[in-house]
Amino acid sequence: MEGPYRDLGAGFARLAGTEGARRSPRHLRSVEDALHELLRNSRDAGANSIYVASSLKERRYRHLVVIDDGSGIPDVYRHLVFEPGVTTRHLDPVHDGGSPHGAGLSLYHIKNAALTAEILSTSSPTAIKTVFDTYTFPEKSLQSDTRPSNTNLLAVLANFASHDPSYLLYHGSPSRIAARLLQNHIIQTRRAAGRNSKGSSIAKEIERVRGEMEGLGLELSSRTVRRIISGEVPAAELVVAGGGGGRAKSKNTRRNGTGGPILSVGAEDLAEIRAVLRRAARSSYLDLAEIELERRPGEVVLRALVYEPEEAYE
Repeated sequence: MEGPYRDLGAGFARLAGTEGARRSPRHLRSVEDALHELLRNSRDAGANSIYVASSLKERRYRHLVVIDDGSGIPDVYRHLVFEPGVTTRHLDPVHDGGSPHGAGLSLYHIKNAALTAEILSTSSPTAIKTVFDTYTFPEKSLQSDTRPSNTNLLAVLANFASHDPSYLLYHGSPSRIAARLLQNHIIQTRRAAGRNSKGSSIAKEIERVRGEMEGLGLELSSRTVRRIISGEVPAAELVVAGGGGGRAKSKNTRRNGTGGPILSVGAEDLAEIRAVLRRAARSSYLDLAEIELERRPGEVVLRALVYEPEEAYE
């Protein structure tokens, strides 16, 4: 009689029959579902820090790279983990409110839903990259009137963090995640190499760092890597537990009883202001979605909504 699992060695096993079906994740219906399963997979592998790089190509293809400091995967098993029923938690399933499950069980379903899914780095850290076609495997909210994308990915991370605030979760564009990995010393630079050396040595160091980033699924230009190393690109911040990534409300700065002339700002003036703010935003790898100008006696109030663009640009 066949047992509930078959030992594959190195701590891996393949669940069989009803046990495999019982522990499999729920049906994946969206990119957000897939991200949630990738986060569970990192957690089940013992990760304390999880970095999620997200970008949208051609307003259609969602690229997700999940990097963590978990136990990793033996290199010879990097393809096996995408087969059905394969897990490392067959004797110690995880209970988190639903049916018991184990690390790795969702990877088979994620690979079937994705255009591509691959293990780029097996350990120190582990990196999994997936690409989804949102025309066939949708995001819950992809378009909005004010910005190119308005996904729920950040909300998925925030809700995940709320279950255990001890996890360090970071989310951002590939460049910002790369900056965070550099700041957290997951990727390191050899600063001495560029201190008193010629430009060629500095260029070699940039290409070396770029190669490390690319090995983790963060495909960046040499120019972007140079800016990351010099500190010009802000590092991805910690995801706030329970937050939805919504827009913060601005403080009311109206001063009652203020008098004075009303400044006239024409369309050309406003266009110039918008151009200046857009340049400032892009220097920090942000973009400008909308700008509002309110003219009141004695003052002008300017509000600009900035966001992190989903489309990668150099």
